[in-house]
Amino acid sequence: MSLGEFELIRKISRFIKWGNSIELGIGDDTAVVSVKDGKLLLTCDALVEKTHFLTDWRELVEEFFFLLGRKLVTVSVSDVASMGGAPLFSLITLGVNSSFKEEEIDKFYRGVSSALKDYNLSLVGGDTVRSENLFFDLSLVGKTPSDFMLRSGAEPGDIVFVTGTFGDAKGGLDQFLKRKVTDRYLVERFLNPTARLKEGQAALSLGVKCGTDVSDGLVFNLYTISEASEVRIEIDLEKVPLSENLISYCGKERALSFALFGGEDYEVIITAPEEKRGELQKIGFKPIGRVLKGSGVYGNGKLLPKKGYDHLKEEQL
Repeated sequence: MSLGEFELIRKISRFIKWGNSIELGIGDDTAVVSVKDGKLLLTCDALVEKTHFLTDWRELVEEFFFLLGRKLVTVSVSDVASMGGAPLFSLITLGVNSSFKEEEIDKFYRGVSSALKDYNLSLVGGDTVRSENLFFDLSLVGKTPSDFMLRSGAEPGDIVFVTGTFGDAKGGLDQFLKRKVTDRYLVERFLNPTARLKEGQAALSLGVKCGTDVSDGLVFNLYTISEASEVRIEIDLEKVPLSENLISYCGKERALSFALFGGEDYEVIITAPEEKRGELQKIGFKPIGRVLKGSGVYGNGKLLPKKGYDHLKEEQL
């Protein structure tokens, strides 16, 4: 297929029909549907063998399928976190083949159960099918009382804030691709990310209008804000948060590249007026740039390429 992931989404969006209760359909981190006492947030995410993981990675990390179960839950919860909501219910579709051992199914669902408990989320059903490649798909329903954050909410004059550190997941993936684990922290960040629920909810409560999570890479996801809000985003590359583990693993220059373009960190980006800086920093957000009139994403004054992880264009693992 010649289309990239977001080009395909735009093509599909022509066939999406919105009803009266649908406030937001395709094109953001979640869909939003109005109900009597608030708004429902709907999303789904999949982990697919040979696209997101290889089964022989279980030889490198004993609890691989446990952590993969946790990740499946977290990546969808992250979408809800970036809107400022709370997760409620989930369903899982499990695609299995003969290579998936019974004890691994048990480990996987123990991981799922562990993450469900962390995020106060219920698993209420799903489906199981036979599949040539293993895949796990989770659909999630979340909720927000009234308002929610959008990629299109950035305004010139806003400051760009982020949670956490970037590039760690790419450092973990890099070790798997080399078939040698040397830094377990980075591997955990790849297989066991954290959805920033508290930070997202706190930002929304402070009146923040713009947010998204970082699944495809910091720069790529900044572009989703830039394009949806029709603004220019400038970041200070020296302010992009990097972990000491990542710098030790691959050096500062490569660590910055991992941070900008690596993906799967599942941190949250928001933009907010300068007067909210103090309150946002108290709850864990770090300023890394600013929003201006114009278009594009710039680092230290230079236009950054719009690249990151694309599920349809990336070579298979």
